[in-house]
Amino acid sequence: MSKYITAENLDEVIEENKKIKDEVERYKRDFFLNYNSLDIKGEDRLAFEFLKNKYIFLQIPIPDKHYGGAIIANHDLKIPVINTNRPRVQQYFVAWHEIYHLLYDTNLLDENHVIQSEELELNERKADYFAAKSLIGDVYKYFYKLGNDDFLIKIAKCIDLFKVPYKAILIELYEEAKETYNDKKVMNLVKENFDRDTEYLLGVFEELGLDTELLKPSNILNLGNLEKRINEEKEKNPDLRYHDDNLNMFFELKKKLKEGILKNE
Repeated sequence: MSKYITAENLDEVIEENKKIKDEVERYKRDFFLNYNSLDIKGEDRLAFEFLKNKYIFLQIPIPDKHYGGAIIANHDLKIPVINTNRPRVQQYFVAWHEIYHLLYDTNLLDENHVIQSEELELNERKADYFAAKSLIGDVYKYFYKLGNDDFLIKIAKCIDLFKVPYKAILIELYEEAKETYNDKKVMNLVKENFDRDTEYLLGVFEELGLDTELLKPSNILNLGNLEKRINEEKEKNPDLRYHDDNLNMFFELKKKLKEGILKNE
């Protein structure tokens, strides 16, 4: 059963982070050293380019606010899926979350893995911590560089700079405030605002002239040449029956998508 991160269990999250920090930092160094041969600038773009180049990457607008994405596993085929009906900051975060599972999660076997959108789950801590560390720089120093702005205005500016969801920013800020600076004031502010509704953010972004597109869905539909690539593999290895299974899975997926999108137009 999923256990979501709230203000009440935030300290538990930080304790869990301490246990996995060295491992996650090692994975991050490995990725940026070995998987960014094009030297792409911008961690948000890098994640999408990596998934597009290395996998059959599906971008699908699914009208379900709880569905951030998934990794569809079928025999040797691993297909990352991003729900483009969610805000772009969530798409970027989910993309890095998926990279962790695809490259470093030895428990990702022949089964589908669904990723929540709105809420962060405690049992997905390594993947979410990897995503946060890959996207977020020194949020604490940037937060204080913003001077005497209102707390929520500062957080909006942090989201705009680092391109990550609200709670991901708050967790990183809280961790630095607690573990490095013992900053009780910031810790209290984070806890007071952690569970609040974030619908206010769009208005703040508009007021401050920030990038409002980050808070909106892209609604891109891209099936990543899936049918073509499965057929190419089938031609190379015609005796392997699971290519037919993969094709059937694709047609079923396409049918469900078409029905879902039309139903919600």
